[in-house]
Amino acid sequence: MVSLHTPPKMNRSILASLSNPKPTRCVKIRHFSLGLLAVLIVASMFWIIYNLNTIRDWYLLATYHPPQIVSQLASVDGMTNYAKDLFYLNRPAIEGKSAFAANCSNKDNQTHVIGCYHDGDNGIFLLNVTDPQLNGIIPVTAAYEMLHAGYARLSKTEQTSIDNQMWQFYQGHNLGTEIKAQMASYAVTEPGAKYDELYSVLGTEVAALPAQLENHYKLYFKNRASIVRTYQNYQAAFNSRENSIAAYNKELTTLLSQINASKNQLTVLQNSITQQQNTLNQYQASGNFSAYNINVPGYNALINQYNDLVYATRSEVSQYNIIVGESNALALEERQLVQAISSTPSIQSPK
Repeated sequence: MVSLHTPPKMNRSILASLSNPKPTRCVKIRHFSLGLLAVLIVASMFWIIYNLNTIRDWYLLATYHPPQIVSQLASVDGMTNYAKDLFYLNRPAIEGKSAFAANCSNKDNQTHVIGCYHDGDNGIFLLNVTDPQLNGIIPVTAAYEMLHAGYARLSKTEQTSIDNQMWQFYQGHNLGTEIKAQMASYAVTEPGAKYDELYSVLGTEVAALPAQLENHYKLYFKNRASIVRTYQNYQAAFNSRENSIAAYNKELTTLLSQINASKNQLTVLQNSITQQQNTLNQYQASGNFSAYNINVPGYNALINQYNDLVYATRSEVSQYNIIVGESNALALEERQLVQAISSTPSIQSPK
């Protein structure tokens, strides 16, 4: 016979505790979680605000795929990864004259703008210079404009330190007339941007820098000397013509002085010849043939002197005209080079 066992009765105190659970511990945990979440949200907001520029940079770089010509410029310039980031953040554009002129103003029309950087990493624009004699001008200009972006990112303390080093070097060294003229032009066209421009000038156009400055530019370039050599090569296309034209002008000045002196002497000789011819005519008319014959040799000598000087003067004038032609040809070449780096489409004939 099977006996059935009655299940034991549950203790009332246990039943009571099971039927009325206390929520105290759960409420405390929920309050703690909400507080922590609020702290995390506030901390995240502050972090985002503090790192907004970093986040912006990350996003722009992550979504930018540089065209081949842009990546080639960065490679040719030997830009460091940091410099590439600065360059790419500005979405570099190599443009024809019309588009470039729309993005890069030339207020005074006295300087030739071939690149520009818009403050706040809002763009780098480069003129598409195609003249083979100016090969390398685009990469150097790209490096020049990228350095503007680099200078803008220096802290105020870093800028002050670099400014002092650059200006001390600039004042203590003869950096060439073209660089001096360049800085003088910037003083007029971009007052207040002296150090910003000098930062780019020294970084791309000056070969020998103090060790401290040289080390500083390693932040941007793996081989800065290569950029400077490229600058010097295409700058020579201008310098050689300017030097030749200056030499021609000096020679023309000397020749013109000689020609004017010869013309004055011819005038004197012409007056003497006229006087002697009148005298000979008087002797002949009066029948004084003895006096006539005595003065004929002197008269003929004046004629010979005059003719010799005429031939010499003609030779000087011919030489002068040849040099003017050669000088004008060089001037036209220089104007064509200037036109290649100008957003103005026309070329005027040299005067």
